[in-house]
Amino acid sequence: MSIQTLMTAREFEAVAGRLGPSELVRGEVITLSPGGFAHSRLTARVASVLSRWADDTGLGQVLTGEMGLIVQQGPDTVRGADVVYYSHRRLPPESSPEGFCDVAPNLVVEIVGKGQSWREMVEKVGEYLRMGVDAVWVIDPKSRRVHLYRPDTEPVVLDRNGTLADEPILPGFACTVDDLFAR
Repeated sequence: MSIQTLMTAREFEAVAGRLGPSELVRGEVITLSPGGFAHSRLTARVASVLSRWADDTGLGQVLTGEMGLIVQQGPDTVRGADVVYYSHRRLPPESSPEGFCDVAPNLVVEIVGKGQSWREMVEKVGEYLRMGVDAVWVIDPKSRRVHLYRPDTEPVVLDRNGTLADEPILPGFACTVDDLFAR
Protein backbone atom coordinates (compact mmCIF):
# COMPACT_ATOMS: atom_id res chain seq x y z
CA MET A 1 0.00 0.00 0.00
CA SER A 2 1.46 3.37 -0.98
CA ILE A 3 0.75 6.56 0.87
CA GLN A 4 0.44 9.72 -1.18
CA THR A 5 1.73 12.95 0.34
CA LEU A 6 -0.36 15.93 -0.63
CA MET A 7 1.23 19.30 -1.18
CA THR A 8 0.07 22.46 0.60
CA ALA A 9 -0.50 25.78 -1.15
CA ARG A 10 2.66 27.22 0.42
CA GLU A 11 4.76 24.22 -0.65
CA PHE A 12 3.35 24.54 -4.17
CA GLU A 13 4.12 28.25 -4.17
CA ALA A 14 7.77 27.50 -3.39
CA VAL A 15 8.17 25.26 -6.47
CA ALA A 16 5.52 26.55 -8.90
CA GLY A 17 7.93 28.86 -10.74
CA ARG A 18 10.04 25.87 -11.77
CA LEU A 19 7.12 23.66 -12.81
CA GLY A 20 5.73 25.61 -15.75
CA PRO A 21 1.98 26.06 -16.20
CA SER A 22 0.29 24.15 -13.39
CA GLU A 23 -2.31 24.30 -10.65
CA LEU A 24 -2.67 22.54 -7.32
CA VAL A 25 -5.92 20.58 -7.15
CA ARG A 26 -6.78 19.01 -3.80
CA GLY A 27 -3.08 18.71 -2.95
CA GLU A 28 -1.94 17.31 -6.31
CA VAL A 29 -0.01 19.24 -8.97
CA ILE A 30 -1.83 19.28 -12.30
CA THR A 31 0.16 20.25 -15.41
CA LEU A 32 -1.56 22.69 -17.75
CA SER A 33 -0.95 23.51 -21.37
CA PRO A 34 0.36 27.01 -22.12
CA GLY A 35 -2.44 29.28 -23.33
CA GLY A 36 -1.28 29.95 -26.88
CA PHE A 37 -1.55 33.09 -28.99
CA ALA A 38 -5.35 33.42 -29.25
CA HIS A 39 -5.88 32.72 -25.54
CA SER A 40 -3.20 35.24 -24.55
CA ARG A 41 -4.55 37.90 -26.91
CA LEU A 42 -8.09 37.51 -25.50
CA THR A 43 -6.78 37.56 -21.92
CA ALA A 44 -4.88 40.78 -22.65
CA ARG A 45 -7.94 42.34 -24.29
CA VAL A 46 -10.22 41.52 -21.33
CA ALA A 47 -7.62 42.80 -18.86
CA SER A 48 -7.20 45.98 -20.91
CA VAL A 49 -10.94 46.72 -21.09
CA LEU A 50 -11.39 46.10 -17.35
CA SER A 51 -8.19 47.99 -16.43
CA ARG A 52 -9.28 51.04 -18.39
CA TRP A 53 -12.55 51.07 -16.41
CA ALA A 54 -10.72 50.48 -13.09
CA ASP A 55 -8.24 53.29 -13.81
CA ASP A 56 -11.00 55.70 -14.88
CA THR A 57 -13.12 55.04 -11.79
CA GLY A 58 -10.33 54.47 -9.26
CA LEU A 59 -12.47 51.75 -7.67
CA GLY A 60 -10.06 48.83 -7.84
CA GLN A 61 -7.35 46.94 -9.64
CA VAL A 62 -7.17 44.29 -12.36
CA LEU A 63 -4.59 41.51 -12.28
CA THR A 64 -3.67 38.88 -14.82
CA GLY A 65 -0.95 36.34 -15.55
CA GLU A 66 -2.55 33.28 -14.01
CA MET A 67 -3.16 34.99 -10.67
CA GLY A 68 -2.66 32.27 -8.04
CA LEU A 69 -5.76 32.02 -5.87
CA ILE A 70 -6.01 29.67 -2.90
CA VAL A 71 -9.60 28.57 -3.40
CA GLN A 72 -9.67 25.71 -0.89
CA GLN A 73 -7.66 24.44 2.05
CA GLY A 74 -7.38 20.96 3.51
CA PRO A 75 -6.46 19.61 0.97
CA ASP A 76 -5.31 22.78 -0.74
CA THR A 77 -6.33 23.93 -4.21
CA VAL A 78 -4.60 26.81 -6.00
CA ARG A 79 -6.11 27.97 -9.29
CA GLY A 80 -4.44 30.26 -11.81
CA ALA A 81 -7.12 32.77 -12.85
CA ASP A 82 -6.79 34.43 -16.25
CA VAL A 83 -8.04 37.86 -15.05
CA VAL A 84 -9.22 39.05 -11.64
CA TYR A 85 -10.70 42.30 -10.34
CA TYR A 86 -10.38 43.43 -6.73
CA SER A 87 -12.26 46.47 -5.47
CA HIS A 88 -10.19 48.69 -3.19
CA ARG A 89 -12.76 47.89 -0.47
CA ARG A 90 -12.00 44.20 -0.67
CA LEU A 91 -8.24 44.53 -1.17
CA PRO A 92 -6.96 48.02 -0.29
CA PRO A 93 -4.24 49.34 -2.62
CA GLU A 94 -1.71 49.48 0.22
CA SER A 95 -2.05 45.73 0.81
CA SER A 96 -0.15 43.61 -1.66
CA PRO A 97 -0.30 39.95 -0.64
CA GLU A 98 2.95 38.12 -1.22
CA GLY A 99 2.60 35.09 -3.49
CA PHE A 100 -0.68 33.26 -3.84
CA CYS A 101 -3.73 35.06 -2.49
CA ASP A 102 -6.52 33.72 -0.30
CA VAL A 103 -8.63 36.90 -0.53
CA ALA A 104 -11.57 36.29 -2.86
CA PRO A 105 -11.63 38.69 -5.84
CA ASN A 106 -14.86 40.48 -6.71
CA LEU A 107 -14.65 39.09 -10.25
CA VAL A 108 -12.77 36.24 -11.91
CA VAL A 109 -12.60 35.91 -15.69
CA GLU A 110 -11.67 32.53 -17.16
CA ILE A 111 -11.14 31.89 -20.86
CA VAL A 112 -11.84 28.37 -22.07
CA GLY A 113 -8.52 27.00 -23.26
CA LYS A 114 -7.67 24.48 -25.90
CA GLY A 115 -8.44 21.00 -24.61
CA GLN A 116 -10.24 22.28 -21.51
CA SER A 117 -13.57 20.59 -20.83
CA TRP A 118 -16.72 22.35 -19.67
CA ARG A 119 -16.84 19.95 -16.72
CA GLU A 120 -13.41 21.21 -15.61
CA MET A 121 -14.45 24.82 -16.15
CA VAL A 122 -17.67 24.43 -14.17
CA GLU A 123 -15.67 22.81 -11.35
CA LYS A 124 -13.37 25.86 -11.28
CA VAL A 125 -16.35 28.22 -11.28
CA GLY A 126 -17.79 26.39 -8.26
CA GLU A 127 -14.49 26.68 -6.41
CA TYR A 128 -14.31 30.41 -7.07
CA LEU A 129 -17.89 30.96 -5.92
CA ARG A 130 -17.37 28.87 -2.75
CA MET A 131 -14.23 30.95 -2.08
CA GLY A 132 -16.44 34.05 -1.98
CA VAL A 133 -15.99 35.47 -5.50
CA ASP A 134 -19.04 37.59 -6.41
CA ALA A 135 -19.09 36.76 -10.13
CA VAL A 136 -17.25 34.60 -12.63
CA TRP A 137 -17.23 35.27 -16.35
CA VAL A 138 -16.33 32.28 -18.52
CA ILE A 139 -15.47 33.34 -22.05
CA ASP A 140 -15.77 30.74 -24.80
CA PRO A 141 -13.65 31.86 -27.77
CA LYS A 142 -15.18 29.25 -30.12
CA SER A 143 -18.78 30.39 -29.69
CA ARG A 144 -17.88 33.99 -28.80
CA ARG A 145 -20.16 33.78 -25.79
CA VAL A 146 -19.73 34.81 -22.19
CA HIS A 147 -21.26 32.71 -19.41
CA LEU A 148 -21.95 34.74 -16.27
CA TYR A 149 -22.02 32.90 -12.94
CA ARG A 150 -23.08 34.26 -9.55
CA PRO A 151 -23.79 32.46 -6.28
CA ASP A 152 -27.25 30.91 -6.00
CA THR A 153 -28.46 31.91 -9.47
CA GLU A 154 -28.67 30.23 -12.84
CA PRO A 155 -25.88 31.17 -15.26
CA VAL A 156 -26.62 33.80 -17.89
CA VAL A 157 -25.22 33.36 -21.39
CA LEU A 158 -24.51 36.37 -23.57
CA ASP A 159 -23.86 36.07 -27.28
CA ARG A 160 -21.69 38.44 -29.32
CA ASN A 161 -24.36 41.20 -29.27
CA GLY A 162 -24.95 40.92 -25.52
CA THR A 163 -23.80 43.66 -23.18
CA LEU A 164 -21.59 42.88 -20.22
CA ALA A 165 -22.61 45.13 -17.36
CA ASP A 166 -22.23 44.11 -13.74
CA GLU A 167 -23.43 47.15 -11.83
CA PRO A 168 -23.03 45.88 -8.27
CA ILE A 169 -19.44 44.79 -8.92
CA LEU A 170 -18.35 47.15 -11.72
CA PRO A 171 -20.42 50.35 -11.38
CA GLY A 172 -20.72 52.12 -14.73
CA PHE A 173 -18.90 49.41 -16.68
CA ALA A 174 -20.43 48.19 -19.93
CA CYS A 175 -19.12 46.63 -23.13
CA THR A 176 -20.50 44.26 -25.71
CA VAL A 177 -19.22 40.72 -25.90
CA ASP A 178 -17.99 41.59 -29.40
CA ASP A 179 -15.85 44.39 -27.87
CA LEU A 180 -13.85 41.71 -26.04
CA PHE A 181 -12.99 40.05 -29.34
CA ALA A 182 -12.06 43.31 -31.13
CA ARG A 183 -8.58 43.40 -32.60
